[in-house]
Order: sequence, then structure tokens, then C-alpha cells
Amino acid sequence: MATIESYMLETPDRMEAIIENARELFSEVKKARIKRVIITGSGTSYHSGLQMSQKMRALLKMDVCAMYPFEITDTTFLADNEQTLVVGISQGGSSYSTYNTMKLAKHHGCMTASMAGVDEAFIDEVADYVLTVSCGEELAGAKTKGFYCTKLNLLLFALYIGLEKRTVSEEIFNREITEVREAIKHFRAVFDTSEIWIENHKDSLKEIRDIRITGPASLYGDILESALKLLETMRCPVTGYEFEEFIHGIYNAIDNESTVFILDIGNESRSDEMKRILSGWSKTIYLFTNYESENADLVLPTVNNKEMLTFNFIIPLQLMCAKIPVLRGIDPSIPKDPQFHMKLGSKKFNK
Repeated sequence: MATIESYMLETPDRMEAIIENARELFSEVKKARIKRVIITGSGTSYHSGLQMSQKMRALLKMDVCAMYPFEITDTTFLADNEQTLVVGISQGGSSYSTYNTMKLAKHHGCMTASMAGVDEAFIDEVADYVLTVSCGEELAGAKTKGFYCTKLNLLLFALYIGLEKRTVSEEIFNREITEVREAIKHFRAVFDTSEIWIENHKDSLKEIRDIRITGPASLYGDILESALKLLETMRCPVTGYEFEEFIHGIYNAIDNESTVFILDIGNESRSDEMKRILSGWSKTIYLFTNYESENADLVLPTVNNKEMLTFNFIIPLQLMCAKIPVLRGIDPSIPKDPQFHMKLGSKKFNK
């Protein structure tokens, strides 16, 4: 069975293939009369939408928001429903909550699109536009490859629709494609650098019992996703916060059993001071940057474009999910209960 690590290594090639096939994939939806986009899904699917929504707003010059399925009710659809597109995301394609939300949207006159990681997905049944995320099979319970590919699919969705609606020029379109390809090229270097760091710190990382992640607002969806992946695989308490939110109370819970990962992309001058203060309470406070700093524990060779860091920056945290649980006697590719969704009736298929 393929592992989280092997799926991560497939990611760059899969992303390139998605770019190559995007023109055909979005050929119909780009013609739709869209004035509002709602992205919905649970867990990793929601995080992908949340991470990309701000960029999509900027490209499309329209309201784009990410919402959990439970947030979407009749009151979500009060006006302009005919020009609202609800995009349901589910990598396995079998989520009942996403399916039912898409059905509700159609009932209120919205258009619907599906982004599943498999062909002929359950959620495709209620989609006006099937926008499959061609990431290939990913059987590991904790998804990584699918997260990157879904974020890319959303970016390309916005670029092709923006080009059609003339909110995106040819010049901007080509530049964005060039920049995302540059991020793809950096993926393996970040992976290799992360792997070395994890190997050198595995003895302390395997003893982790309580984790907090904090970083910039521009990576908030990625921060939440990192927390989810670490929680799924390390099977200990993990939470993620934007930097400003972390300093508004969360710091009070840090003690000598806490591990904190501080992510800084060069726009938070207080990161060094945060590390200094927290290091007085715990020996496992780690600062990850993409710029040289004597205070950084890990400097990542990422792409320079800050808007494309979403395709590079959380690789070390995801790779940690692949390597450290094994040292704790856990197979991170297999959920604690592989039949959980079948028992709970939360998915049509166990994906």
C-alpha cells in the first residue's frame, strides 16, 4: 500500500498534469453567468477552499467564500441564487454532508459544481459542472496530495473564469501559471530539506504530546490543515491559529509539555520574540521560515512569490505526519477505525 510520503512525492507531477488538462476541464463552467461562489466541504476539502478563497476573490472580482456544509442553510440563499455557484469538494467524492448541501443549493436555484478526487463520484450526481480533481488515487486516510491538487484546481477555476469574464488579463493569466509552476519546481527541494530536519529531530518529535501551530493569515487554511493532519496521524491534541489570534489568549496554555510550530514567511516581526518568550516555558518551540534567520530552526527553500507559498510551506508538517507516528507505533496511512464512516453513515462509500 502506498504511504503518505509516496503520495507527497507524486504531487508535483500530478499538479503539472492538472495544469495541462485545465483548459478542457473548465471549458463549460467558464461560460456560466456567475456572480457569487460558495465553496463547501469538510476537513481537508474545507481547508482547501478557505486557503484559496481570498486569491479567487482577487482574480474574479466577486464574492467567493468557503463554508462548512453545516453552515449552509436556507438563509444562505436569500437573493441572486441563479448566479450563485456552489462548489462541493470531497476527495473521495462520497460525503453525504457535501452532497446534501449541493442538493439544497439546487433547490434554491443555484448552480452546482463538484470537485472530487475520483471519476464518477457520488457528489457528481448533483453537479451541473463536474470539475474532477485529477490527483490520482490516494488511499491513505490522511490526505496530502489531494490537498495541493484541490487548491490548484480552485486557482485554475478562477483563472479560466476570470479570463473569460475579463477580470484576468492574458498577461496576468500567464504570469500566474508561470508562478505556480515555479512553486511546483520547489516542492522537492522543500521536501528534502524537511526530511533532513525531521530525521535530525525525530527523538524529540516522537515524544510530542500537545501541539500548537501558528502563522500568518495568508496561510490560515494551510495552518488548519496542518493541525488536522498532525491530529489524524500523531493522535494527540493539536490546534492551529493565525498569529494575532494566538497571542489573544492561546499562549496561556503553553507549558513544558507543549510543542509549538511558528510559521513565518517574513511579514511578522514578532516571531522571534514569540519564540524567545515561549522557549522560556518549553524546550520544543520551533520557528520555520523561508528566509535566513539565526533564530529559525528550519529554513525552507520555497518559491519567492508569497501567494504561491501555499504550495510549499507546510510540507515539513505533512512529512512529519508520515514519519513520526511510525516511531510511536502508529501506521499514519490507516485511520484508527477504517470502517468509521460506514458505521456512522457519513459517507456513501468508505473513502
